[in-house]
Amino acid sequence: MKKIFLLIAVLALAGAAQAKTSSQRRYISPEEVHVTVSPAAQQKADALYESVRKAYAQGSLTPDAVVDKALYHKVWSPQLAAKCLSLVTDKSDRAKAELGFLYAYSRTAYMFPGKEAEGVSLLQSAASSGSRDASDYLGIYYASKDDYAKALKAFNAAGSDHLPLALTMLGGMYADGHGVKKDRTKALDFYRRAAQSGNASGAQKYGAALQKQWYGKVNMPDAFVWTYIAGDLGSDFARTNLQLPLRGERFGDDKQTAFMLNSFALANSWNDKYGNNIAATPIYKEGFKQGLAARDEAAEKGDPWSLFYLGSMSYNDEFLNRNYELVRKCYEYLIDHDTSLPAPAMALVYERMADMYRHGHGVTANASKADKYARKAADLGSLAAYKIVEKIPD
Repeated sequence: MKKIFLLIAVLALAGAAQAKTSSQRRYISPEEVHVTVSPAAQQKADALYESVRKAYAQGSLTPDAVVDKALYHKVWSPQLAAKCLSLVTDKSDRAKAELGFLYAYSRTAYMFPGKEAEGVSLLQSAASSGSRDASDYLGIYYASKDDYAKALKAFNAAGSDHLPLALTMLGGMYADGHGVKKDRTKALDFYRRAAQSGNASGAQKYGAALQKQWYGKVNMPDAFVWTYIAGDLGSDFARTNLQLPLRGERFGDDKQTAFMLNSFALANSWNDKYGNNIAATPIYKEGFKQGLAARDEAAEKGDPWSLFYLGSMSYNDEFLNRNYELVRKCYEYLIDHDTSLPAPAMALVYERMADMYRHGHGVTANASKADKYARKAADLGSLAAYKIVEKIPD
């Protein structure tokens, strides 16, 4: 009996301690949201900003060069980029557009609490001065707020040559009839342009559209290609739906494998949007084989996306066995020729080539080449290469 009373007393004390802890628990404030860097990394960020500030003050950096530096640092720290941009917003509409978008767009606005209205004002100011990027940024901002009338007006002001993310947003507006008459032919074209501009979300949506009859003729091999490319460019949604870690189908393997049984081009977007249990359409082995053969033939003729697709699948050891010789051939062609491949894809090419030369994978190890390729990858927006080049502490 004494043991029971003792146990009750212990539990009561534990409950009281938990209640006290719970009463002291609080939500993270907006100011604390993005504090994820170590003190050493913060010191590095401060040093990088100071180098930009001094160079600009001494006249060795023009306002446009400061914006270039800011966008280079943005891949690692939007806050660092914002500090650099703030140096020249009085001199550059481009700086206003980029800073305004950082302050206003949902994916970065949370890092700058209380700055959204200022961001919109900066965008409006730059747009009124003729900045097409600022008009596109305004369109993206208003579309993300479901204010499609303002979004369409801003997109129209930007003209016809849109930023990749703007193309994706416009595709969504035409696909769903938001602010415009529903037109899935136009939607498909916007998604295609976004995909070919290297926008991961656009590639994912293009791959999704290619497997649906309401966008026109179903094309499952290309649906797989663009969904795979979307995953390689960073779309977690596309990568998850392809179930890439299964590594089931191998080039030249005719057996029924995990790929045939488990991999899908993508889950039906209706499910993602509305939560209904509509069965996803599998990418059958026949479609994969046809698509792979077509891409292989196109790669032989120098088609950039086919070379990127084959090289990436082999590098990732996904659906093609890893073969560094194949990777090198595909990627070196892209590096040696003036291809139309956009910056996000070329950043991956240079990043992976740097890694191969750093470790001697399929090539003779060459630290100089590794450094050269890493610098190019960082310039094009590779976070992994940026951290190596700028020696960012973990």
